[in-house]
Amino acid sequence: MTRNYGIDLLRLVLMFMVCILHTLLQGGIINACEFGTPEHYIYLFLEILCYCAVDGFALISGYTASDKPQNYSKIVDMWFQVFFYSFVITLLAYIVSPSDNLLFLLIECAFPVTNCAFWYFTAYFALFFVRPALNKFIFSIDTETAKKALIIIIALFSVMSTFADPFNLNSGYSALWLFVLYTVGALAKRVGLFESQKSPALVMWWIGCIAFTWLIQFIIGSRNLIISYLSPTILFSGLFMVVLFSRFRPNGKVISKLSPLAFGIYLFHLNKVIWVRIIKDAFAFVASMNIIIGVICVFGIAAVIFLSGMIVEIIRTLFARLLRIHLLSEKIVGVVQQFISRIAAAIK
Repeated sequence: MTRNYGIDLLRLVLMFMVCILHTLLQGGIINACEFGTPEHYIYLFLEILCYCAVDGFALISGYTASDKPQNYSKIVDMWFQVFFYSFVITLLAYIVSPSDNLLFLLIECAFPVTNCAFWYFTAYFALFFVRPALNKFIFSIDTETAKKALIIIIALFSVMSTFADPFNLNSGYSALWLFVLYTVGALAKRVGLFESQKSPALVMWWIGCIAFTWLIQFIIGSRNLIISYLSPTILFSGLFMVVLFSRFRPNGKVISKLSPLAFGIYLFHLNKVIWVRIIKDAFAFVASMNIIIGVICVFGIAAVIFLSGMIVEIIRTLFARLLRIHLLSEKIVGVVQQFISRIAAAIK
């Protein structure tokens, strides 16, 4: 399967959108705006524009899926990556500024999956092991069945869950929602969803989803109804972006080197010390600025977060190569597979 560098570019774009989203929300800009003011609705539009980024990553996982056996050393590599951002970064913060709170947090960060140091990785960790079973279904059904399954899944888990949460999707912060997004992305690729549509039409549909979400929010004022990872308009915004970027053909030499850094950018700024002590409400002052300058500041702050995370991830990657973490991951996978095979053989 030929690598699609347009999708690799999308990973970087989505991560920049995540940085904008976190600048607005965790940074305190949205909350600092007086409700109903022009500034509030403009920053709200930026939030809605970027909200599909998280869904987009999971949709990409499904859209680029194949029925080939997966490499289990990849998830171990990711665990070591997450451990670095969860434990090592926190340890460095503790060395610089020792405190009881940081010591307790350090112990918690030593187990990033079970303690949900990063909710997305914990959810993806579960998805990784469920993926072979999902692929068995996705790649074995005919096109007509795939179309019907896609409609039913979106109706059940997106449309219905916009008005309530009958399946305990926790507003999208759950492994089950990632299972859904992965399946939607894979089925969309299977049935060629939107592939017959021209790119300008898809761009208009994408803008329409964002504008409709903003308009509904403007009318009802309730965030929980439609500004959610579960919202159909947010889901389709992400899906439109995946299809559009899959058509791009950027320079593969540059994008192939930068794209793998995207997840590290997320992990870096969501480290609990950085997330709470540095980012939380740190940018609320932007809300009092002239709106044009404020929007420029939002993009500038997001760019600083993005580039800082990228630099740290480059350094971490170099250390990982020096320490031969990938070889260690493969050895761990070999030992675990042997252990599981022995247990399976003992079951009668």
